[in-house]
Amino acid sequence: MAGLRLPQHSREEAEESLSELASLAEASGARVVARALQSRARVDGRTFLGGGKAAELKEQAEELGANLILIDHDLSPAQARNLEKIVDRKILDRTELILDIFARRARTPQAKLQVEVAQLEYLLPRLTRLWEHLSRTGGGIGTRGPGETQLEVDRRRIRDRLTHLKDRLTRTGKRLEQQRGLHSDVFRVALVGYTNAGKSSLMNRLTSAEVPSRDRLFETLDATTRILDLGPGFRATLTDTVGFIRRLPHSLVESFRATLSEVASADLLLHVQDASSPMADACEKSVNEVLEEIGADQIPQIAVWNKADLLPAEEFDGAVRQAAESGAVVTSAFRGEGLDRLRDAIRDRLRDGWVEGAGLIPLSEGELWARLRASVELLEERPGPLGVEVRVRMPRAEWMRLRARYGGRVPSLFEPAAGAAAGADVGPGAGGR
Repeated sequence: MAGLRLPQHSREEAEESLSELASLAEASGARVVARALQSRARVDGRTFLGGGKAAELKEQAEELGANLILIDHDLSPAQARNLEKIVDRKILDRTELILDIFARRARTPQAKLQVEVAQLEYLLPRLTRLWEHLSRTGGGIGTRGPGETQLEVDRRRIRDRLTHLKDRLTRTGKRLEQQRGLHSDVFRVALVGYTNAGKSSLMNRLTSAEVPSRDRLFETLDATTRILDLGPGFRATLTDTVGFIRRLPHSLVESFRATLSEVASADLLLHVQDASSPMADACEKSVNEVLEEIGADQIPQIAVWNKADLLPAEEFDGAVRQAAESGAVVTSAFRGEGLDRLRDAIRDRLRDGWVEGAGLIPLSEGELWARLRASVELLEERPGPLGVEVRVRMPRAEWMRLRARYGGRVPSLFEPAAGAAAGADVGPGAGGR
């Protein structure tokens, strides 16, 4: 496997990217036998790495018995073709490797559809590599070769297939949007983060969802949504979806829009970061770039510094202090630590814009009392001979529903002043974003 370091990138960044490529290769079942990093002032338009480096790769591959060379960048069809001619080995660029991993991990029909769209988008401009051995050179009438004819047929078939698949994905996206509309009063929380940061493990700890979680890249591709139990009065769901990575192929982002719409429609994002990673800042930047691409960059976030169990003991206390100063939460999904602090942080965000009310609930209003205990946050209760004096806090939508039904019988709890405490109208379930 080989990478290219340009002047605008440090050697540390290039080495880290190459290490990530090695992890991707291992995730796809390959065994990495050697690495090479080439430093150049600019990209070689013909071979990307340069002819001399390509010749070195050929010699090294022959010595080690390697049958595949991975390039830690995206190659043009011509660059891939020229490299393959020089090294006499199959060439795979970064995007092609990621697409292969996605194809292996896709489980549901929707994920398989999305991966196929991305693969076909990638394949379309590269068809000439597959059929060049059948084409004929020359120009003018009567010089069209069988390869060119076959190429046109294949392109048409791929375009027709893409049109069909994209139409199905569009219908899937509309159906998901309609389903979300049925639960507009539920506060939606979504997990986002770099791949292998521990999102699925956190999901399992917070909801007992049993999402597959292993220490490898892109373990989760499908969106999974479960009820997030935060206590009485809090109606929330938690969604786990595909992880991000540096230079995530644009075709994948586009084809996974139906899945990523679960992120874009959330009220709050839990940005999960690997606290033990030396490249945490770079990973955070990559995630935020994808969020901007899908229109989710304006959604409120809580930074979750996960995998704290992997931090050296002397760094742990400092990380906790730094997290407290920045509003982040330190967790360890492996040990189950920090989850209560995380739930508290989510509840604080959920309460923004809630309505607070206080009043006497007569003994005859047992139905209202039962509903309050089940569906709102009960801050204070003082039983007395005439009933129960309460102070409650709840989403404005729930306050409106309760006032419509019980306001005439328990006016003190639903006085206009109580509703005004929330200010302007707020979003679904908790005060919008």
